[in-house]
Amino acid sequence: MKTTKVAIIGLGHIGKRHFQILTNDPRFEVIALADSQVKTYEDYQVYQDHLSLFDAHPDLDLVSVCTPNYLHDSISQDALNDGYHVLCEKPIALSRKSAESMINAALNQSRSIFCMMQNRYSPISLWLKEVVDSGALGEIYQTNVTGYWNRDERYYNPSDWKGSKEKDGGTLFTQFAHYVDMLYWLYGDLTIRGAQFENYSHQETIEFEDSGNFQFGFGNRGMGNFQYSTSTWDRNFESSITLLGEKGTVKVGGQYMDKIVYCHIKDYEMPNLVTRSNIENMALVYDNIHAVLSQTSKVMTNAMDGLKVVDIIERIYGQSHSH
Repeated sequence: MKTTKVAIIGLGHIGKRHFQILTNDPRFEVIALADSQVKTYEDYQVYQDHLSLFDAHPDLDLVSVCTPNYLHDSISQDALNDGYHVLCEKPIALSRKSAESMINAALNQSRSIFCMMQNRYSPISLWLKEVVDSGALGEIYQTNVTGYWNRDERYYNPSDWKGSKEKDGGTLFTQFAHYVDMLYWLYGDLTIRGAQFENYSHQETIEFEDSGNFQFGFGNRGMGNFQYSTSTWDRNFESSITLLGEKGTVKVGGQYMDKIVYCHIKDYEMPNLVTRSNIENMALVYDNIHAVLSQTSKVMTNAMDGLKVVDIIERIYGQSHSH
């Protein structure tokens, strides 16, 4: 079985995590790295820009785009136009229009865009999806999501892009896109019914909201609320989702929606769930990529999923401009 040859573009916190996963998986070979701020990494000379990397390595199979948000769409399109498959970190773009251009490039080149939506692989997310899809809860009346995290000057000050409206996009794009995706994965498209935003404690560090809430509709008549903040003092508190249904109530919480807090469903027996770390969930995205490129599976988290999350966030931000 031939190895999949990969280039990683962007060697920040996330890019290094991708490097760790790929160098521990014999099915992949990291051929080259690019980052405008890094000269060498491990035993690699690092290219200062992605185009010179592409010129030097026409034999690549996959390009992993791990750059700041605002570069995702342009670098992905360059890679697709050069004939490579792409794995793009979330959010795949900062506007629906940009995401559509990426999908267009992929279709024109008959290449795949994979999205790093590793939360869909977490055993608890898969369990929640099964509970919803199986109808165990009956009709779902209400869904409540919270995301209370800390992102203070320790996070923003060292960065030249985090906190910039143009480069970062906003708190929903950078911090809570995975939880918007969770709602889309569970229910399909959302109807956005109103939103409020506030910047409580980040006037010096960011150009958008640090806190907000929006109301949404799903299914035939379900209603929901999503409340979030990065103003939680000192450290992350929780991210949770509560489902109130005709035949039961479920709450998933913990710091990263990684613990079942409450489950009370009519005639239902709780299965035993395995536990997996975030990096193990990320490795499963690469597992799927390898299967797709070996033509033994379909894409689990595709570009349309990435586009829908961007589209929903864009519509939420379009509800109000009270930053």
